[in-house]
This record gives sequence, structure tokens and C-alpha cells, in this order.
Amino acid sequence: MVIATIKDILNQDYPNFEIIVIDNNTSDASLWQPVSEFCDLFENIRFFHLEKWPFYKSGALNFSRKVTNFNAEFIFVVDADYRLTADALALAVSNVEGPDIALVQFPQAYELKEKRHVPIIEEFDHFFDYYCFKADTCHGALATGTLSLVRISALDRVGGWPVNSITEDAELGARLQVAGFDIKYVHRIIGKGIAPIHQEDFIKQRKRWIFGNMQTLGNYSMRPWHNFEKWLSGVSQLTAWANMLGFPIMILICCLFLSPWLQVETFISFTALVYVGYWIFAICKALRLQLVHGRPSLLAFKTFLIHFSSLDIGAFHWYPILLGKDRPFIRTDKTGSNKSYKVNLLYPFLHLSLLFLAIGAGSMFVGLSALVFCTLHIVAMRFDFTCRAASDTEISIDLKLCS
Repeated sequence: MVIATIKDILNQDYPNFEIIVIDNNTSDASLWQPVSEFCDLFENIRFFHLEKWPFYKSGALNFSRKVTNFNAEFIFVVDADYRLTADALALAVSNVEGPDIALVQFPQAYELKEKRHVPIIEEFDHFFDYYCFKADTCHGALATGTLSLVRISALDRVGGWPVNSITEDAELGARLQVAGFDIKYVHRIIGKGIAPIHQEDFIKQRKRWIFGNMQTLGNYSMRPWHNFEKWLSGVSQLTAWANMLGFPIMILICCLFLSPWLQVETFISFTALVYVGYWIFAICKALRLQLVHGRPSLLAFKTFLIHFSSLDIGAFHWYPILLGKDRPFIRTDKTGSNKSYKVNLLYPFLHLSLLFLAIGAGSMFVGLSALVFCTLHIVAMRFDFTCRAASDTEISIDLKLCS
């Protein structure tokens, strides 16, 4: 996979560049040695294997900056699984329109291997189709880690790639904006990678994105009154994968278990208020996906179901940041070797239980809402399974608050 990526870079229609390949902390020599031997065949490729190297991807990138040619003006970051078009590098450099542009970002697109994966790919793409596309109106996009052209002088000015967040790309974009630079987003596909299709791989990546982006949000010190549009755009991107439903969900659980002791009016008031939040979340996300497609679309609804199936991750996985917790950088497996799928029945059971309680309490709104979201959770899980799972996938049952 890595050699295929390097070959595409070698075929770039660009006159003068070097390739630096960094392998950090791979213990299995049979994985990195063939890549090293391939790189030795070319004068403009340098390969580095780093043992016990700190700070994950940002540590490797900061090492690459130290060994970059003294005359280089830009660094173009390419993840190991990405295949580039021949004009990728030339197009990236051509979009640096002035000294204020510190970074040019392209969409993080994915290869489509099977038709059933289309809604999964669309769920990834909506971040670029909506959030990044909208952010470019004020040059307020953030970096996303691959297919990023970085101006070296700007990178050095902000101290290199940050090591205080597991999404060092978003943190770098935020720091560049705080320093007064612009980031240009170009809505054009110049390379495609391998999407984490299988459930476990997807969950690992999504948790890293949510946790790291919320880390960055806590460090995001740009004063909104200096450039409110750019600040608001940055906050919007950093919170794109998270949602505020964690606390409301906990209220629903408390209402369920405390229902024998709660007055009917209190039960209805709390649960109704939470379901209003559910409706706002669902309607806003569904409309946003429809806007991306430009017209009423069945694919937009399918994409919404994929997004809704991971609602619990966005609801809860950023909470540890409030307690000062940290998380390691977990590499996403791109081999497709995972053959298991976990079905979380907690949320359908929660809404179904509240449905029966709402009927007893005489609340039509709570009962109807509970029925709708119970059904939506079941349909979303079933559809997500259909899109991700192979014929030999093993199924297990979970009753967890968060995947």
C-alpha cells in the first residue's frame, strides 16, 4: 500500500520535489523494510524508520521538518494509503495566491469499493461538502491531516505540528488562524484513500476525531471579535462530529429509573424537553445533508441514517476532556480484516420503555417521540450493518451507553 502511494507521488507532473517517508514505531520489520528497500532505488526519496518516537503522527511530521531540504518552501502531507492524481502537487502549489495563505487543504476523499459503501463515503464527505466548503468563504478552513500543502515559514512561526492534541491537523489549522494566516480550501479531489468501512475501525477513527477536535477547541484562543466569521467557522468544524445529546440522554435514563418516584408532571416535563433536543438535532442534521445534495434525496436520508447510528459516540466521547483526561493516538486499520459487528440495543430499549411510560402518563408528544426515535435507532443500526458487514460477519449484542 505504501509503495503504491510512493509510486503515484513519483509520477507527479512537478519539476522539483523530494519525498520523505517516515515510519514511526512499527515493530514488525517485515512491514517497513520492503518500503525502505524500494525507497533506496531513488535519489529523491529518503526513508526514515524511527524507533520509540514520541507524539505519534505529529512527532513523525516534526522530524520530517528537520530533515526537509533547506531550499524547500512547502511541505505536502500525504497519508500512506492515498493515491494521488498526476497534477496533485502542481494544483496545490498553484492555489497559493498570496503570502497570507499558510495552508491549502483538499477534500479527504475515499475509494469506493462496493456500491453498498456509498452512504458511508457520503457521511465522511459531508464534512468537506458542507463545513469546509462553507469555511472557504472566509479562508477559515482547518487542516485535515492529508492532502495538505503547508507553507514552511508559517509552519515554523507557529512552532511546527502541535503535540498537545491527537488531531494535530486541526490544531495546526487553528494555530495558523490565531497567528493571522489564511487557509484555503479547494473543493477538488486530487487523491483518494481507504475508508475505515468496518465498524470497529470506523469507531476508533471517529472517537479520535471527536476527542482531538474537542482538545483543539479547548485550546482555540482566537478572539472572536477580531474575525468572528473565521472564528465561528473554526468552531463549527471542530464540533462537526460531536453533539450535545449526552446530558439529555442521561436525563432520559434517570427519568426511566426514577419514574416510580417522580410526579407525572415532572416526568413529562423533563422527557418532553429532552425530546425537543432530539428533534432539533435530527431535523437540523437531516436538512444539512439535504442541502449538500442540493435537492430532496434518498441518498441524503441514507447518509443521515449512517450518521445517526453513531450518535452515542458524538454524544459522550468528548466528555472526558472536561475531566482533564487524555487519549492515545490510535492508528486506524486499513486492511479490512475486522469481521465483527456489535449491535447496541440500549437506545431502542430506552425509548421503548419511555414509550410505555408516556402512554401511562397520557403524554402524546413524549410517546410519539419515543416511538419515532426507537424506530429510527433500529432502522439506522440495521442500515449501518447492511452497508458495513460482509456475509461472514459475526454479530454480538451490546447494552452500552457509548460504543
